[in-house]
Amino acid sequence: MGTHVIGRHEIVPQSGDFTTLMRQFLGEGPRGMSAFGPALDIEENADAYTVHAELPGVSADNVSVTLEHNMLKISGEREFYADKELSDFRRVERRFGSFRRSVRLPKRVDPSGVTAHAKDGVLTVAIPKAEESKPTSIDIQVS
Repeated sequence: MGTHVIGRHEIVPQSGDFTTLMRQFLGEGPRGMSAFGPALDIEENADAYTVHAELPGVSADNVSVTLEHNMLKISGEREFYADKELSDFRRVERRFGSFRRSVRLPKRVDPSGVTAHAKDGVLTVAIPKAEESKPTSIDIQVS
């Protein structure tokens, strides 16, 4: 299975097996509910990449952020209402269960400076660029 491009975004499957890929994408959470992948925004400036992930209703204790081999992985679980039963609902549109998203970053990042914080249902992860990847400018004297 090769690389796919959707718009400007490159999707690289982690497995050659289509069924496994679909399970990773769709997943299955508790009580038969589908897992989900949170929506992401990825920002870049001269000094860093910043990833913003929508995680409303997810406790910070239920989120894991790792950076390994330039792959940023966000995973965790949005738990179903602790004091309610699924049978009490007429409609459930929100997604519950486990989630995961992975983003491949350029090789020139500084993993020692990664920070993450959550506020108002948005997880923000800042990944600084390595010094050698930052743009430089040189003043040229014209004579």
